[in-house]
Amino acid sequence: MQWGQIKTLFILSFLLLDIYLLVLVIQKQEDLSLLESIANEQEQDFLKQEEIIIPEKLPESLPEEPLITTQQKIFSEEEIEDIKERDNQEIEVVNRNFIIALLEEAVAIPENATSEAIAQLVTSAVYLGNEYSFDHWDQDRNIIVFFQKKNERPVYYNQNGVIIAYLNANNEIVAYTQSYLGEVEASNEEKTLIKPLSAIRILYDSNLLFAKDEVTEVEIGYHTFLPLDSGRQVLVPTWKIRINDSHNRLVNAYEQKVIPVNDDFVNIVLYSSIDNVRAIKGKEEFKKKMLDTITSKLQ
Repeated sequence: MQWGQIKTLFILSFLLLDIYLLVLVIQKQEDLSLLESIANEQEQDFLKQEEIIIPEKLPESLPEEPLITTQQKIFSEEEIEDIKERDNQEIEVVNRNFIIALLEEAVAIPENATSEAIAQLVTSAVYLGNEYSFDHWDQDRNIIVFFQKKNERPVYYNQNGVIIAYLNANNEIVAYTQSYLGEVEASNEEKTLIKPLSAIRILYDSNLLFAKDEVTEVEIGYHTFLPLDSGRQVLVPTWKIRINDSHNRLVNAYEQKVIPVNDDFVNIVLYSSIDNVRAIKGKEEFKKKMLDTITSKLQ
């Protein structure tokens, strides 16, 4: 047999092997898709049996993702100058990482304003406001809470990436405090995230979701997974699931575990804000107004 024929046979053999391996990969992907489809149907059937209502459209399945790390931003002198140039605001930056602002004229929130309208009103007036998203309006305290976003997703309940807007009795914004998380870095390891239906089922199995409850919102964000000694924080993809339009639950999308929601988060931020106000040198009238405003929101 001539060498040319032998070479051709080798090429054909490897080509057939490649085709065979490709068929195996496609078959495996189809099998996985079928299993996922069956699992989704089983989860949906179970929720129907328990009369648990879920949104018609849940977020799409997500690919593999890494953990990310970040830390509180330390502002440069140039950035501080930029921060203080807001119109209609008296602003102090404490420890180069915490913004305290008193509005010279209160800004009214229109009656029946949507969350989108409120977000636009606030984020357009603060430093890098487009990097924050509306979380909730605490009607009891009359404050509005915004979480900072990373990779276009909110970072839930992170003291170093939050805006709190303070309202008076007329629903007018009179002041705000702001912290800011810096740039993120992605880890080398990636994992497949659990699907939203699986996260909902985890809440049920954990006695945090009950028969005849309604899941009113499901979204993906981040939550602190691990604080490091260096001051950096490891953030993990996290499902936020709102139940009966009244309270939120969090599920670690990596480890399939419930993350406890810190119900005292706002008080912690308020007390930290008070400490930062007291750290301001001079500016006694400014400090008094801010302290009166913040302490009135404590519970």
